[in-house]
This record gives sequence, structure tokens and C-alpha cells, in this order.
Amino acid sequence: MEKILNKLLDLPQVVNSKLPGNTFNSWVQDSEGNIPAWVGKFYTVSALVVLLTSLVVILSPIWSGGMGEKMDILANVLSMLIWVYAAFPISQVIRSAGDSLAASKSGTIDFIFKDLALANIKVLGHVAAIVALFGAFAMTLSWATSLNVSGDFATGWIENINYAYALPMAATAELANLLNLSFIGDILAKDWTNWDPTMASGSAWSWDGLMSVAWEYVGVAVVLAKLYVVLAIYKFFYSIISSLVNFIKSPYLPFRSK
Repeated sequence: MEKILNKLLDLPQVVNSKLPGNTFNSWVQDSEGNIPAWVGKFYTVSALVVLLTSLVVILSPIWSGGMGEKMDILANVLSMLIWVYAAFPISQVIRSAGDSLAASKSGTIDFIFKDLALANIKVLGHVAAIVALFGAFAMTLSWATSLNVSGDFATGWIENINYAYALPMAATAELANLLNLSFIGDILAKDWTNWDPTMASGSAWSWDGLMSVAWEYVGVAVVLAKLYVVLAIYKFFYSIISSLVNFIKSPYLPFRSK
């Protein structure tokens, strides 16, 4: 009777081991150890999705009847060439972030709050810089040719990781306010994060138009500067919090005993 009962209890395990192609149990059991690999794969797939959707949006005027007439057609073609080219390095930024995350050897906590957060900040900053640069190229063509070359690029998906870029600045601003340095907090939370260096393009071959174009290129440097400041701030705060947690886990006071 006991043998029959044991065989009955072991029946699910026996059947599960006989199922062809059944690797689901190992996937689930190893899922925690494979978090970096899964996240890296997600970024790889996301890079392809962003590329394909961007190309569809950029080229949509061809089949939607939005090419215009005469000189507008030439302007739209130039705009498409610029942004189709830009779509590939933008998707590569996401792919590179995925490759970096997949190769991470950090534990789960460090991976989520350090590696993943820093990767998202870099993705957002690098994509913003590339978009700003190609927008400057489009504005340069508009100024040089009198054509209305579009400087817009579909980046609505960035809102999904925008928190990773804004959070370190907001945290620093709050800390500055607690230290009665509200003027610094206002600069970080308002002036610094909200300053948009992009200006409307002026008339072709005009001094005002040239200054607008030059200011657009300055905007690229500003985006990168904001990126590196945010990265430095996040790393600084993370190191403080990590040190505090390690101290709480094993408190140590550097007093010399006699």
C-alpha cells in the first residue's frame, strides 16, 4: 500500500520528466540568476521595436499622402533621409545598454538600483543627444536651403524611462532645500532641468537664423552635460546609501582599544 501511495505521489514528477522539450522548470528555477540576461534580451528586442516603429513613423508620409507638393516633397525627402539615418544609432544605443546589462555580474539589488538605473539614464541622455544633433542638422539644411526640413523625431517611448533621468536631480534639489540651499535646489529642479536650448529656426541666410542654428548645436553639449551631472549625482547618492546599509548590517566604529 505504501509503495502504491509513493508511486501515486511521484506521478507528477515522473510525467513531468518525460514531457518532450520541457525546460520550463529550469527556466523558472534559474530565473533569478538570469535576470541580467533576461533584461538584456528585453533591451535587444526593444531596440528592434524602436527601430521598426521609428522607420514606419518617419516614412509614413509616403503612403499617407503627406509629402506635399513641389518643394515640400524635397524637404520631406531630406527630412526622411536624416531621420532614417538617425534611427539606427538611436536603436544601437538601446542595444548597447542591453548588452551591458546582460554582462552584469552584480547581485539583484545592485543590478536593479545601480546597473539598471544607470543604464536607463545613459539611454535617455544619449538618445536625447543624438536627436538634438540630427535636429541641428535638419535646422542647418533649413537655414541653408530655405526648405522646411522637419527636425522632429518620434521619441514618445522615452517617457517610459524618464523617471530615471529626473529622479537624481529631484533628489539633489530636495537635499539642497533641507540644507537651506533653496536657490541651488531651484536651479536643479527648475532652471537646469527645464532649460530647453532649442530655438525656432530663423530666416534662411539671416544672422538670426545662423544664431538659432548655432544654439541648436550648443543644445547637444548641454544635453550631454546634464547627462554626466545626473550620472555623477546618482552614483554619489548610491554610494552613500550603499555605505549606510553596509554599516547598519555590520556597524563598526574606528576606536582603538587599549
